[in-house]
Amino acid sequence: MNPVAKGPRHITGAIFDLDGTLLDTMEQWNTLGADYLKECGIEPKPDLVDRLETMSLRESAALFHDEYGVNQTIPEIIDALIERIRSLYTTHARIKPGALNTLRTLKIGGADIALATVTSIELAQAGLTLTGAIKFFDGLFSCRDPKIKEGKTSPKIYDTARAFLGSSLEETIVVEDALYAIQTAKNAGYFVIAIEDDSERRHKDDIIETADVYVKDHAELCAWLSGRFGE
Repeated sequence: MNPVAKGPRHITGAIFDLDGTLLDTMEQWNTLGADYLKECGIEPKPDLVDRLETMSLRESAALFHDEYGVNQTIPEIIDALIERIRSLYTTHARIKPGALNTLRTLKIGGADIALATVTSIELAQAGLTLTGAIKFFDGLFSCRDPKIKEGKTSPKIYDTARAFLGSSLEETIVVEDALYAIQTAKNAGYFVIAIEDDSERRHKDDIIETADVYVKDHAELCAWLSGRFGE
């Protein structure tokens, strides 16, 4: 844990990312494309995960069709990928160990909680319901919402969530795992807690340098929160 930053005097609002922060879904996301190709009898190239990271669903489908020679139309490939993504959240989503305790500690401490995710609200709600975390949330927000329509290179989703919660900037924490999102929230003036996830391990040094607090897991995060509410 990074012990330098003490944190807000009072935490009245908490904004959480979903994938890699609350749900242990990043490994499945990272292997989704490769697993699809293997089911089609095609061996993915070593650079596939890195290439897909910056691609939209349609761009990914075009890659599979044009470069890998998948014998389906691009719309059919998109439908197949969407079904796999839907299954991830409705059937296979797992909560990260200790995450429910983190959320419970915040609620007992009097904080309101919002979700800020790039995943659609429909799938986020399904994953949170499946894992029992939905009851802790006061609001769910997605970058895909027509009123937001901006990714996490923009702070709009955090500001929208905070406005809904009614908490001041000084009393709001943001919990994220991805470097670019941590940078965005930090630059917007939020107190940012970074939680470790294997998918972001290559950025670990930069994440530690950027975030106000870095925790290895929810046990450390919960301990930090308990200390804040105990003061």
